[in-house]
Amino acid sequence: MTPIFSNLDALQMQMLLVWGVTVALLVVGLAAVINCRLFSARRWTRWAPLRDFLFSADLQQRTLLLRYLVGFLNGMAGILALNFGVQRGAIDPEGARLLTWGGVLVGGGWLVVMRAGWNMGFKDRSLTEPQMMSAIVLLAWGYVLGGPGREVALMLLFMILMFSMFRVTAAQMVRCSLLSTVVFGAAFLKVADLQRQVPFESETQAVYFAVLVIILISMSLLMTSLAKLRMRSHQRKAELGEALARIQELAIRDELTGLHNRRYMLEMLNSERSRAERSGQPWSICMVDLDHFKLVNDHHGHNVGDEVLASVAQVIREGLRDSDQVARWGGEEFLILFPSTDATEAKIVLERIRQALRNTGVSRSVPELKVTFSAGVAACQSGDSLPVSIDRADRALYVAKASGRNRTEVALPVTPSTPEPMLAVR
Repeated sequence: MTPIFSNLDALQMQMLLVWGVTVALLVVGLAAVINCRLFSARRWTRWAPLRDFLFSADLQQRTLLLRYLVGFLNGMAGILALNFGVQRGAIDPEGARLLTWGGVLVGGGWLVVMRAGWNMGFKDRSLTEPQMMSAIVLLAWGYVLGGPGREVALMLLFMILMFSMFRVTAAQMVRCSLLSTVVFGAAFLKVADLQRQVPFESETQAVYFAVLVIILISMSLLMTSLAKLRMRSHQRKAELGEALARIQELAIRDELTGLHNRRYMLEMLNSERSRAERSGQPWSICMVDLDHFKLVNDHHGHNVGDEVLASVAQVIREGLRDSDQVARWGGEEFLILFPSTDATEAKIVLERIRQALRNTGVSRSVPELKVTFSAGVAACQSGDSLPVSIDRADRALYVAKASGRNRTEVALPVTPSTPEPMLAVR
């Protein structure tokens, strides 16, 4: 078999080298864009409209399109090699012309499908399997027409299968392998028939077919193993995601009551304060403290005390509106956030909760046990810091305690003449 490059002069070799390096740089450049997302860097900001026009404004679609372009460039490299063979007189011009137009139309068709976004309606948005199948058919056609350089088609086939292993399922790989076996088997038979005057050509094609089948079987088995590894990876990723979600939830929840904890509530308070400063809407906070809770622990034990806290937390949660937030502030204290609510409205909600608690059993161990709470409400004023607002609600709570407990007190607006309330022991 005559080597394809045996009759090339120095200039032609240089041109071939330049062509090969150019194609390689294009492939590597596009791969770098995909992996490093250079288009997302600030230096490319001015080119963003052009980028979005050419490759889509949607990041996922853009990534799929650029990945396809890498494969498309590889296909165009094969087309260039085919036409180079035509120029050297080693390949039938008519057949090469048909294959060239077929490759350009098929490759361009997939490009139009991807750019138009029609692929987004499919389960596999990358359309890897149908693209692989069309490329396999074209490569088998190119193998028949390729003359002395037809082995390039086999190299491109293995390249496609190798890179697609990480994008397709085991079933898809098996289907593509079966298609490769059929179309390349037919191509080997065709070449053996066309080259029957060449010594050992039939045997060579038979060896190629056997090697192809072995490689395809091996790749299918390897793909099955990779699919299992991917499945395990997805399962572990899902488990880790669930574990992380549980950890994050535990980080913001009180284990005993199931309410949000102090840290989470502080974030909500700061967020609501910022929102209220922008909108000018009122908002209120309330400090709730169980009355004589120490006596419950002393007379009935801490287990009963825990039951009481959990029951009271549930009553408060059920009595609040969807927009309200409640957290266990510490011990037997609860803090309630009332967004877009003035102190009077907040007091109405608290009185409803207090009445509900009066009719609720708070302990299964001691069914007859009843508890009450005292509450202090403060309407948050513009310009007040969060500690100041919490302190005002806390002082109103002290007033409720000093006034006989089992009641709700509203903090007076802060003025220079406002006297500080007398504090009472809780």
